[in-house]
Order: sequence, then structure tokens, then C-alpha cells
Amino acid sequence: MTSKLYEIISKIMNVSLSEINDTSGPETIETWDSFNVYVLLNEIETEFNVRFTLDESLDIKNVGDFKRHLKNHGVNVGS
Repeated sequence: MTSKLYEIISKIMNVSLSEINDTSGPETIETWDSFNVYVLLNEIETEFNVRFTLDESLDIKNVGDFKRHLKNHGVNVGS
């Protein structure tokens, strides 16, 4: 599942898969802005059939946070 998550991030943020890891976020991905994060949240919720709470959404600062919250929703995202 990590690969699917990374593919979505790559598509929305317009970066190569090789640039994505758990610490990727606004400091490392130039296109990581509020609009793209909103689009990314929507895509991830749709793909993995989850709904993040407002608090969860506001807590997401990097890829690792997405993985942690997906895991909390019962999605196996791998390591």
C-alpha cells in the first residue's frame, strides 16, 4: 500500500517517486502547499475509503503523518 500512497503523492505534487519518503513535506516538496494538500487529502480518502477528521487533517505535516493516520483507520500502508 505504501507504493499506492507514494503514487498518489507523486501525481498530485508532480514529483518523481524517488523524491518521496516518510519525511517528505513542504520543506522538501516545492509544490506541497495548502491547495495541493487539500487535493491530496481528497485523493487519499477516496483511494483508501477513509475519512480524516479535521484534527487529523490539520496534524498532517508530511508523508509519515499520512501513513500514521491511515494506519489508525485500519489501512495497512506497510513500512
